[in-house]
Amino acid sequence: MKQKHGNCMISRKRDESQKGIALSGSTCVICGWYKKDVNGNSLLIGAHVRKYSGVSDYDKHDNIIALCPNHHVEFDVGNITIHCKTNTCFNIDETDHCHGKKLKGKINHIQRG
Repeated sequence: MKQKHGNCMISRKRDESQKGIALSGSTCVICGWYKKDVNGNSLLIGAHVRKYSGVSDYDKHDNIIALCPNHHVEFDVGNITIHCKTNTCFNIDETDHCHGKKLKGKINHIQRG
């Protein structure tokens, strides 16, 4: 799948995304949400931890975590950050029910750096 990023097109690797989702525990790492569509396909989204920087390893499973649609949007716009050392989620809205809570999914497959 091709996706526009700025002035360039990048290819998305569905198999790498699915692997990242599976390694995350097949659940939203923040809230534990998991749903399927009418065909039995997961509605989780593979979210990139390291932002696109033109490097070849951007779309690899060790840069992808599973997020529900709501948390994916919040993560992409910067409302949510994940502290990898403590496996904790932080939201700019400190009253958010996930703020300061331990993650529900796994992130130990994420390449640090």
